Amino acid sequence: MLWKHRRILHCVSSVCREASIADLVFLVDGSWSIGKKNFKIIQDFLYTLVDSFDVGEDKIRIGLIQYSDVPHNEFFLNTFWRKEDILEKIQNLHYKGGGTKTGKSLKFMLDNQFSEEAGSRRHEGVPQIAVVITDGQAQDSIHEPAEEVKSAGIMLYAVGIKDAVLSELQEIASDPDEMHVYSVEEFAGLQGISQNILQVICTTVEEASRQITQLFPACRKAILADIVFLVDSSASIGLENFQKVKNFLYTLVSNLHVSHDQIRIGLAQYNDEIFVEFLLNQYSLKNDILEQIQNLPFRSGSTYTGAALNSIMEEYFIESAGSRAQENVPKVVILLTDGESNDDVKIPASKLRARGISVYVVGVNVQDTAELKEIASRPFNKFLFSIDSFDVLQEVTNSLLQMVCFAVESQIKGK
Repeated sequence: MLWKHRRILHCVSSVCREASIADLVFLVDGSWSIGKKNFKIIQDFLYTLVDSFDVGEDKIRIGLIQYSDVPHNEFFLNTFWRKEDILEKIQNLHYKGGGTKTGKSLKFMLDNQFSEEAGSRRHEGVPQIAVVITDGQAQDSIHEPAEEVKSAGIMLYAVGIKDAVLSELQEIASDPDEMHVYSVEEFAGLQGISQNILQVICTTVEEASRQITQLFPACRKAILADIVFLVDSSASIGLENFQKVKNFLYTLVSNLHVSHDQIRIGLAQYNDEIFVEFLLNQYSLKNDILEQIQNLPFRSGSTYTGAALNSIMEEYFIESAGSRAQENVPKVVILLTDGESNDDVKIPASKLRARGISVYVVGVNVQDTAELKEIASRPFNKFLFSIDSFDVLQEVTNSLLQMVCFAVESQIKGK
């Protein structure tokens, strides 16, 4: 067998060196149709894949289920931290035999492997990946379990051998099929596709890993919120300081889990009018939002914060604009202003807070903070940030992110 002729060298495949963090579960068919000889080939295949990953508690975690009539957890994501222990377990897998209940096993995997107790870091935004390996037609329904797994944010790959049904593999796997579905006519062909699968998985993980490691540490578990930035663009700010505002916004967004299913971002500017720059459902890619921030125009004009707060409630925190209030997703407004408003702020601010919207206020060179306190949520030491000048705006980012992300994480856990 393959492992009799190789030493455990902790070799990480060149295609996987940058793929630094993920939770990866293998769901392996162990039904009678495979046979002991071919099951050994599957073990070789698993060995090759796992040996190519950078395995560790804070790196790539591996879980394994063998299934037939009844799925069985061989080991959880938090059972082994050392690669050699996983490889040894793979070498010594006991072939189960039985039928092919793929649908039942997909649901079992979601409930038993992709949970915090079993070692899943889904709540931290760590990539969740599953690889299903099967040689035949499922003996139960796969559609609903597969959809449930994918709806939970788990990327599904399907590897079919010999008598596996292509349409079933496509139904199991994530889209697009050309990236997530693999099929070989004989078990001997498994090793031949191992590098292709590794290339695709590791490229996906690498991109996700890069985004996670760039996040502010306190924000790695804050993965679900609707956040709207309300930016004062009145004449008193000036063009030079407005560039510092844009840099501030850019840093904040860079440190958040931005996507359609995670943190959604909306942004409005205001003076004596309100300018809807983009709604919560307009951009799902972080890079698109960052580009919009870089290109924000300076508006000039007077300061009407009360009217702007009213507009935010009416135009942003509604379902058609992308608000997920009905799903109890945390709702946040971050207001940045440099002066007193020309209209009343107390009533519109209290209406926002009454709707469960957390209001953070960053006041720059505002002498009288009483108005800022009328806007911000309580307690003020968590929701109100008052600084002397735009030059120190960047210094606020860490403490603001800390407060926002901690509050969002707490709300998610309390849902």
